[in-house]
Amino acid sequence: MRAVCGWMCAVDFDYELGEASGGATIFSSEKDLHEHRRCTTAEDAAHKGVEVVTLSKEDFNVLVEKSGIDPMTIRASNLGPVVWSKIEKAV
Repeated sequence: MRAVCGWMCAVDFDYELGEASGGATIFSSEKDLHEHRRCTTAEDAAHKGVEVVTLSKEDFNVLVEKSGIDPMTIRASNLGPVVWSKIEKAV
């Protein structure tokens, strides 16, 4: 199983991930996030940096199954085809 850690703006994570037509950018480090997304350096809590972990679809499904989580309770926007295509290209 291969997990890749990254950083993104909390607004992108909450509202854009899986929904944005051009995708949402995941940066390789918190420093890189702050350099490219100035909104994350402000005091605005809505734009704080969020650490995220990306997995392949198969690895994600294995983790969900092992944890006993009902897949229907996971937000659909986090499982959209845009997310999977980005993850699979990165692997």
